[in-house]
Amino acid sequence: MTAIPLPHVASARGSYLYDEDGRDYLDASSGVLNVNLGHGDPAVIAAITEQLGQVAFVHRSQFSSRPLRLLTEQLLAVAPAGTAHVEYANSGSEANECALRIALAYHHRTGSPGRTVVMSEQPSYHGMTAGALTLTGQPAKVDASFAPLLTNGTIADGSRVLPAPGALRAGRQEWAAALDRAGRERVAAVFVEPVGGASSGAAPMDDETLRWLRAEADRSGFLLVADEVMCGFGRTGRWWGCDHAGMAPDLLTSGKGLSGGYTSLAVTLVGARVAGAFDKPLGSVVLGHTMSGNPLAAAASLAVLRRLRADELPARAARLGAGLAARLAVLAAKHPVITAVRGRGLMLGLGLAGRPEHPLAVSRALVSSAREHGLVLCPGGIDHVTESVMVAPPLTSTEGELDELARRLDAALDTLASRTTSAVGAVPA
Repeated sequence: MTAIPLPHVASARGSYLYDEDGRDYLDASSGVLNVNLGHGDPAVIAAITEQLGQVAFVHRSQFSSRPLRLLTEQLLAVAPAGTAHVEYANSGSEANECALRIALAYHHRTGSPGRTVVMSEQPSYHGMTAGALTLTGQPAKVDASFAPLLTNGTIADGSRVLPAPGALRAGRQEWAAALDRAGRERVAAVFVEPVGGASSGAAPMDDETLRWLRAEADRSGFLLVADEVMCGFGRTGRWWGCDHAGMAPDLLTSGKGLSGGYTSLAVTLVGARVAGAFDKPLGSVVLGHTMSGNPLAAAASLAVLRRLRADELPARAARLGAGLAARLAVLAAKHPVITAVRGRGLMLGLGLAGRPEHPLAVSRALVSSAREHGLVLCPGGIDHVTESVMVAPPLTSTEGELDELARRLDAALDTLASRTTSAVGAVPA
């Protein structure tokens, strides 16, 4: 099968991208759910330009910087209750690596070195670096050739928690059974996505299950880690995905929406109990990378975060998301290929009628059809059950842009329905 060449982007502004031929594309996926303010935000560009004229880089072992200090203050102001420390990284994968290392070190320092098992869900995505890959519940990404990287002590039989047959996310019963199999006394941490990313097509975790895990972590002694790399910073209509369940994790990782696609920056937010277990500042416990928390990235992210707060964009995402979900429900009633509209805020997904013999073919075909109609979507799912596309426009979108999104998506779905075959088999109407 020959891949269709991608268009060459030339410029972008707001919710639109433009290719070298001048054609416009409505960015209905905010890049990969990171361009939360849209493209070319003047305040962010000004902050980057100003910082470039001062200093772009210092190493954290040699200097701090004013942008980093102010960013930390602003992050602590919006972080979940009890957050005491911010650790900086360059990507969500690095942030999850950091959380993994903090969790293991915490138990070692608090007298429980036998707690080495780390549990996560399938489907899920936690990153592509070696440690984060051990947590990722996507068989296609955990390639057999990576096995030498993944044979470490954090993996045990049953540490990957599967949903009930036909379900998208594991519930309380599945988690309880998995914890029993692993042995609660051996579990160091549980990683969860409060609202699933592309692996599940924006399927939220049941709030009651998330609250139960919080209580079980307190009872059993393991740490609860919320991976909000994709769903954090207002994307779901609240600052954090775990806010919907009214609970705070021990560690929270996030990144995409913080930098808005302008620079590389991610964070691990650490609760007071965990941070307090270390006899020296967490930042000195062999964490971080060369570019972690550099002044340029901090200045850009500070500008993003200030706008998120000043314009109350999490609340705007909740309001616009309800309207977008209603528009998508109308399309679902018209197009049988859509089996569900799910998600929260402006982090929505369309479940698709996939085929077991050709998993993910429908989602790829819809993404391609949407591009033909000037609409950018992200494919989702790991099999025919979770097959989906993500619909997640910028938090700054207008009602008119959401109308246009629905119009272009409707046309793309019509095109998909008219194509009875593809290179991988039949596409359902």
